[in-house]
Parts: sequence; C-alpha cells; structure tokens
Amino acid sequence: MSAAAAATAETLAVNAADGHRFEASLYRAAAESAPVLVFLPALGTPGKVYRHLAAALAGEGVQVCLPDWRGMASSSLRPSRRVDFGYRELIELDVPALLDELAGRLPRAPVWIGGHSLGGQLGALVAAARPQVRGLVAVASGTVSLPSFSPRLQRGMRLVSAIASASGPLLGYFPGERLGFGGREARTLMKDWTHVARTGRYEPAGSSVDYEATLARLAVPVLTLNFERDSWAPAKVAALLMSKLPACRQSQWIWGDAECGGRSFDHFSWIKAPQLLAPKLAGWIRDSSGMA
Repeated sequence: MSAAAAATAETLAVNAADGHRFEASLYRAAAESAPVLVFLPALGTPGKVYRHLAAALAGEGVQVCLPDWRGMASSSLRPSRRVDFGYRELIELDVPALLDELAGRLPRAPVWIGGHSLGGQLGALVAAARPQVRGLVAVASGTVSLPSFSPRLQRGMRLVSAIASASGPLLGYFPGERLGFGGREARTLMKDWTHVARTGRYEPAGSSVDYEATLARLAVPVLTLNFERDSWAPAKVAALLMSKLPACRQSQWIWGDAECGGRSFDHFSWIKAPQLLAPKLAGWIRDSSGMA
C-alpha cells in the first residue's frame, strides 16, 4: 500500500448503548485480515493527534482505529454539571460499541488494543474484560501510582488531585484545559484517575467488574514501550502495570537516545516520529499474531 493510500482514513460513526455518539478513524492495511489496533488517546487528547503513526502502521501491515474520547472532539457530550462519566463509561460502553462496529467492517481482522498514557491503562482494562482482544500495546504508559514518580511530580499530582476534588462540586467538571493537564474532563473520570494515583488499583466508580482480578487472569501478548526521558511515564509505572499481568507474555522496551535515533523523546514528542516507531511496533504485533 502506498503512503498516500495509507494516509486516507475511513470515518466510523459509533453509537454507544447509552446514546453517546462519537467518531473513530480507521486506517486500513492492504489485507483486510491484517491485525487491527484500537489505539486509545492520552487524557485530553483527540484521536487525530496519532494520525501519522496510524498511517505509518497501516503501511507496515497493521490496521489502526483511532477513536475520540467521550467528552471531546467528535463526541456528542461535553463534561458539565449535568454531564458526568468516568472510566466505566469509556471502557464498558464506548469501546465495546467501537469493537462491534469494527467486527462488522473487518470480520477477519484480529483485534488488538493499545494506547498512550491513560489510553494504555484503559486499554489493559478492556483487554482484561473483552475476550476478543488478542493483545495489548501501551506506549508511554503504565499504572499511575504516586510512589513511582519523582518528588516534584508527586507534588504536582497531589495538586491536580486536590483541584479535581474541589472543582467537581464547584464547577461540575475538571478545568484541565486551563491548568495544562488534560482537557475539560468529567468529574468522575478525574475521581477514577485520582483513585489510581493514590492506591495503584483500578476500581472504576460504578463498575461491577473486579478489574484487578481480571487483569491477573489475562493471558495475551503485552508490549510496553517507555522512554528514558519521559518523566510522566517512567519505567517504574510500566513495571507496575506489568506486575498486574502475571499470566501475559510480556515485552518491555525502554528506549533511550540511541533507540530514539539520537533524539530525546518525552511524553508526547515520540508521536512526531512515526517512521521510527511504526516498523518496530508493527513487527512486534505481526510476530505476536503469528504472521510472517
């Protein structure tokens, strides 16, 4: 497939069970039976940010689907005092609706899930709860637990938690776009984020699923890719996520300047190097899928 062809995305209109509507971009590979990676964005990040990586992966034989998070971009909802949601709605309503849509369009494609930062964490929860998911790829991600971060970032995360706790009752949402942390986020979503940061456990508000137990039973190939210069997703947080997946076949990549082509990637700058990441990620997914 040519680069021009791979760069053309197909727009999927998705309807969740509670009436939420959103869009996802599908980047097809030459073969319809090629693996399809559902790649979930970081907090406050629209799916289109990853379009160049998706196109590059499609050119390497891995199809990619980039959804928009509930509450932003194409989503029919916006966080407010009347509109609230958390991790449960994202992973138990939105992603399953997207997986159903993909199953109708690509019935022969093995489904993988992954994501960046929060997207990688929630991708793990989806993989644990959805048996059709064949594997997980988490980039610049890991379990957000305060002891895993530097003292400076721990202070910042505690401040974010305090603001989230206060802004929910006052505003009805978290004003992340004003603070430079995420975007305008739902109050329960930030409650879930704060809970993980304080406890290291995934226990989404309102969910009946024991995600800690399902993660421990998950048995699929898992790759974490982290960068030495990324203070927001250090190797410790990836290791903590992996510790929750003892039955999985694990691959942990820590890239320094040498692996990054002499550059220093932080939490977001790696997105600008799809030509570096795509061949290696696609190769790992193909190998783990049993493809030549």
